[in-house]
Amino acid sequence: MAEIGIRSIGVAVPEKRLTNSELEKIVETTDEWITTRTGIKERRILGADETMVRLVVDAAQIACKRSHVQPEELDFIISSTLTPDRISPAQSFEVANHLGTKNAFCFDLNAACSGFVYALATAESFLKTRSIKAGLVTTGEQLSRMTDYTDRTSCVLFGDAASAVVVTNNNPDHLILHTELGSIPGMMDEVHIGGVPHLKNNRVSDFYFRQNGKTVFKFAVNIIKELYHTVPAKVGLKPEQIRYVVPHQANIRIIDAAKEIAAGKTEFICNIEQYGNTSSSSIPLAMNDFWENFQKGDYILLIGFGAGLSWGAALLEW
Repeated sequence: MAEIGIRSIGVAVPEKRLTNSELEKIVETTDEWITTRTGIKERRILGADETMVRLVVDAAQIACKRSHVQPEELDFIISSTLTPDRISPAQSFEVANHLGTKNAFCFDLNAACSGFVYALATAESFLKTRSIKAGLVTTGEQLSRMTDYTDRTSCVLFGDAASAVVVTNNNPDHLILHTELGSIPGMMDEVHIGGVPHLKNNRVSDFYFRQNGKTVFKFAVNIIKELYHTVPAKVGLKPEQIRYVVPHQANIRIIDAAKEIAAGKTEFICNIEQYGNTSSSSIPLAMNDFWENFQKGDYILLIGFGAGLSWGAALLEW
């Protein structure tokens, strides 16, 4: 069976920065309070006239150029998003149209902050089971537009960002060794954003992002620790052979609490300070920032977790 993996990556973020000092003017908070509790110093925010799909297209064009795969050669586009510009057509079709793909099948996927790993695993399955060679996995999240800026506990968390990776079974550069997905549906209400009924009935306060922070913290720390031990074993590796763990960038306290399990030379990657929580875009954003640090032969474990409650892991060999 052909090897499947990632050929390239591209990311795009808005130019506008929303710093902690600026948030101090919007809501009752301080830079110290935000930094110590989240690790975030600033986040990128879409302007009023900007669209998310434009950022996704920018990221996709970078990924295609780096991979030397032309848009017309793409067999599919899977877009991870819980915050598209519009409900229909799906974000993936808009991206395909702007890129100029030819007959690529497209669909959106919403697994919240686990979405990138879910989409990567889905792409892997298609490349294993269909007569196709390459596709694009994108993320495009604009959580700032789903945020209640009167809620001091949540408005400090989120930023906007997009990413794209080319996934292929035609001589990939970075192999996907194993993917694993799961959820705890009974905890689905612990993280939620409202929908059409809330807007239609003028229940705007129910539309914005809400979460049970303590429950989510415990879930996230436990699932990172569990996957760090169980996923490598699926391919005959020991946890201490993992060179880098790239977790969803939700909160520095989650990452700090989880990385105490790191063994050997394992390092946890974190760039939340510059971007905040960008949902499914956070893992590829971190991968892109540390891309040059990865060396041939490194084992890299991606771990996503979020609303659903969902979780997913992907083990890569660089």
